[in-house]
Amino acid sequence: MKQVITILIFGLLFNGCSFDKNNTIERIVDDYYKTYNKRQDLDKFIEFYDNHILLEDIINGDRIKGKSALRNFLNWENPNFKILENNSLKITEKIIKENKAVVKGYFTKFQWGENEFESMHFTTILIFNKSDKIIKQVDWINYPNDLVNYDKRKNSNKWIK
Repeated sequence: MKQVITILIFGLLFNGCSFDKNNTIERIVDDYYKTYNKRQDLDKFIEFYDNHILLEDIINGDRIKGKSALRNFLNWENPNFKILENNSLKITEKIIKENKAVVKGYFTKFQWGENEFESMHFTTILIFNKSDKIIKQVDWINYPNDLVNYDKRKNSNKWIK
């Protein structure tokens, strides 16, 4: 009987730890998207990432490694980009399990230079390390045709091993 009680206690403790980790990751994900949504503090946004972050943009075929390359890729300071609504994105679904988050939503319409672009669906996978920093991000973004040259883009299928 003692063994059954001990197993039950360890089981409850293990489930509680997993639940707490999910809550921690969920809070980080919420803060991450709030920071992204405002698009005002790139330094804070970059701090969500591990130094050795790997970002893969499946549709555009971009593979970005490291914080410095990520900062350049994001290019938040570019004056050509203008938010046209109060929020730059909306989250419609979040799934969090242990150190992974899958987030689905859409970017609201925006302006790039003189051109206005429609809202775009996205699905993102975020994988966190033990320090709760993002070590890998995989994006699927439904870019409008005039934002991606599908004949010249990099082929993310080459990453398949």
